[in-house]
Amino acid sequence: MQMNINIPKVLAVLSPADRDDLIREGLYEAVQARIRRIKADIVESESHVHHFEEKYGVSFDQFEAKTLADLDTHEAHEDYNDWFFWTEVLSKNQHLLDEIQKNEDR
Repeated sequence: MQMNINIPKVLAVLSPADRDDLIREGLYEAVQARIRRIKADIVESESHVHHFEEKYGVSFDQFEAKTLADLDTHEAHEDYNDWFFWTEVLSKNQHLLDEIQKNEDR
């Protein structure tokens, strides 16, 4: 993939090869930092999802299918909202990580 960017003047004085190497390495490090952040978000969301699975003894899908109609307490309703949120965060981050890793060229 190719893109045009404005670079700091300090990079302009480097040879094209050095500049390209430096920019490529910087982007690589930025991607690695993003991967680490996504993995940390996955660990956090897995922890929340696991908490609700243990609390209710079922997966989110089972809870939603069987228990949602019976949400007669404020706590259960709040738990559902939180569980839904963390399930979505987990799914989004797992998908993002898969896409990044699938398309890494290093």
